[in-house]
Amino acid sequence: MHEESDTYGPLALTGRRRFLAVLGAFAGSCLMSLQNAKAGLFYSTKPVAGIPQDWVNQKGNDVLRYANYIKGLRLKNVTPYMVLKPHFKARGRTKNSLPPRYMWSRIAPTLRVIDAMASSMRSPVSELLSIYRSPAYNRAVRGRSRSQHLENRAVDVRFKGVSAYTVSKVARNIRSRGRFAGGVGRYSSFTHVDTRGHNADW
Repeated sequence: MHEESDTYGPLALTGRRRFLAVLGAFAGSCLMSLQNAKAGLFYSTKPVAGIPQDWVNQKGNDVLRYANYIKGLRLKNVTPYMVLKPHFKARGRTKNSLPPRYMWSRIAPTLRVIDAMASSMRSPVSELLSIYRSPAYNRAVRGRSRSQHLENRAVDVRFKGVSAYTVSKVARNIRSRGRFAGGVGRYSSFTHVDTRGHNADW
């Protein structure tokens, strides 16, 4: 007696699982491609003024991609060199890193605040001491476990000839006019500014 084949037997199920796995992997790769594109994968790798070739040798073409992203913000008082420099710091044997690509755009609002502060005070930026910190580097410098530096939303800054007291006052004044929502922290020799989305002071 001839028996009809079971179309839902083990072989058919295995084939279906393979098909779904391939389909899922394809969809996942498409989604990742879109995310990478949005996150800066296709930013230019053209040389940027002031960016040392040694930095590129250390960390690859993402140095140039990130530098070109910063250049594209068209800031008047902040250069790509200033922004990238803190990412090459080390504490002991622990080296900092560039932020992940998907975090690149997070720093733009904070840099625009710093840029506005420099224009308001008519004082050049002396140094951006800390911006993004990798988790390992953040631990090495004893940063807070929920630091906005881990999210690439914070900048520790000094301005030439302006005290940290005055800088923090200017930052809070700009914030009070609705230019940003975030944290302003005054330290003895620098000021912390971040755009976390709600106000905080220390």
